[in-house]
Amino acid sequence: MLVTAVKSRQRGFSLIEVLFAMALFSVVMLALMGYQRVLQQGFQSQWQFRQLWRLAVEMGEPESPPPTSEWRVSQQQTSTAGCVSINVTITSPVGRTGQLSRLHCSQKEKSQE
Repeated sequence: MLVTAVKSRQRGFSLIEVLFAMALFSVVMLALMGYQRVLQQGFQSQWQFRQLWRLAVEMGEPESPPPTSEWRVSQQQTSTAGCVSINVTITSPVGRTGQLSRLHCSQKEKSQE
């Protein structure tokens, strides 16, 4: 009778329950790690996109500083009737490309019109 009383008090998980819990935990962790990786790639892509346009806007100014060596920039300037048209094509180190065109007119030309 003493032996049956000890056995009824022992509680725990069976081997099958533990293995099932470990397998479920592994699947959930792999899914979360994959989701985190996709989010990180999305944030990195968005950051590169913003950096591309920020640099394109900077390069669209009449007197812009040169970009870093990793970025490829093609800049064309044309002048007509006191206005300067600047066309910028920029390519990021990972190959993302953007184009920007800006027209700059002096204040004197605007006030005479």
